[in-house]
Amino acid sequence: MAYKITLLALLSLSTTGCFAPMMVAKHQPECQLATRQFELTMSGQGSQALTSIALEGMFNSANGCNTPECLLIVPLGIFAVSATSLIVSGSIVVVGNTIHWIEKQGKCQNSLTQTLVNNVADSMTALGGKTIQSTTELMTWFRQHLEMD
Repeated sequence: MAYKITLLALLSLSTTGCFAPMMVAKHQPECQLATRQFELTMSGQGSQALTSIALEGMFNSANGCNTPECLLIVPLGIFAVSATSLIVSGSIVVVGNTIHWIEKQGKCQNSLTQTLVNNVADSMTALGGKTIQSTTELMTWFRQHLEMD
């Protein structure tokens, strides 16, 4: 029984780690855009710290961790820290990359969003509509067409 618990503890220690978002500079000359994209990385220093804490807690008899329950709880707690680190850091990466994607869609002329907007604007112009590029243009149009006599 103790061998199974020790094997389970060592297995959970091998899968632990601290995750962190890492910024990577991305440059897209066709869009004249330089942004930062996020990648999820595993921090070696955090992993070493978690492993040393777990090993110290499991094998240090001064703490009284010599029961099978204690040998199981310590690595599971460390695994919970790793899972939480993965969830939080992964959320930061997803949000950061979503913002990067939105910025790219707004700046690049050949992006999907810009292509759709240009198609709608061209269709409206073909039907006799007018595209307005600025607030000054909008105010001028209102003054010309909504003057009250």
